Amino acid sequence: MSDTFQAMFRRRPNDGWFRLGKYDMTTTDIICGLSIATMFLWGLSPVAFNKLVFFAPKVRSGEVWRIVTWPIAEPPNFFALLGVVFFWMFGQQIEALFGRNRFLVWVLATTIIPAVSLTLLGAVNNEFDFASANLGLSTLFLGGIWVYAATYPGVKWFEVVPLWAIAGVFTMLRLLQFTGVRAGGAVLFLLISVAAALVAGRSLGLATGWPIPHVDLSSVGNSSRGSSKRQKTPKRKRSRRSGGGSVVDGPWQNAPAPTAPPVGPSASDQAELDGLLDKIGANGMDALSGAEKKRLNELSKRLRNS
Repeated sequence: MSDTFQAMFRRRPNDGWFRLGKYDMTTTDIICGLSIATMFLWGLSPVAFNKLVFFAPKVRSGEVWRIVTWPIAEPPNFFALLGVVFFWMFGQQIEALFGRNRFLVWVLATTIIPAVSLTLLGAVNNEFDFASANLGLSTLFLGGIWVYAATYPGVKWFEVVPLWAIAGVFTMLRLLQFTGVRAGGAVLFLLISVAAALVAGRSLGLATGWPIPHVDLSSVGNSSRGSSKRQKTPKRKRSRRSGGGSVVDGPWQNAPAPTAPPVGPSASDQAELDGLLDKIGANGMDALSGAEKKRLNELSKRLRNS
């Protein structure tokens, strides 16, 4: 059990956007860091904090930044902190599956689509507007669980409860919270968030275990910071001799030409990755040893960068 909890809190070697000390700061790290910062902002200036929370009438009046800032607006309480911790643990796994660029696209889609939808619906009927429901980072966390469950339908939490059942329980608890405060708009917001997370996840190459409508965007954001750019090979200049002499012969004349490095992943790498994914799909991530998890990350990066 201790190995399981260590694996849950272990930092994944995902590609970051910049380095902070010895760490690559990933999208998951940045979002969680901003969420912690808003807890301090709430203590310093509740008015400034409230400008980050989603409130459709304010968006329609011109405060459009609320469409993208609502996930990081976390009040300083235990459950909000727990949501940040869960997102940090689970977000790393989702980011490793997506890749750095596609994970960012997924986060933006899951954030923007429900906010824009409720903003437009509220303009038609103000009953869709709400202000008493706390959304925060737990909504993105919930969307990530659904995407992971749709990617590996056979995964079970601690090899007992299917992950899709865990996602369903969490969703039901959030819906009960919103209906308890009579925030009908928040109920719709949550349902649209889950739907957007699944459709965006399927469109970007994950959530393939369920028949989810999608637009194929799996080629979006395949490149990463670590991938090497193609370099133009400088052309050799043909040497000219004034006397028209020939090139001097030597032992290098019949030497074999250097072979180019192989392009793309090998068949053995793909087979090894498929075997690890099959093992995860059958028994969950905890079924992999530490060496296998490290190898999974290496193969995933190699295939993404090819």
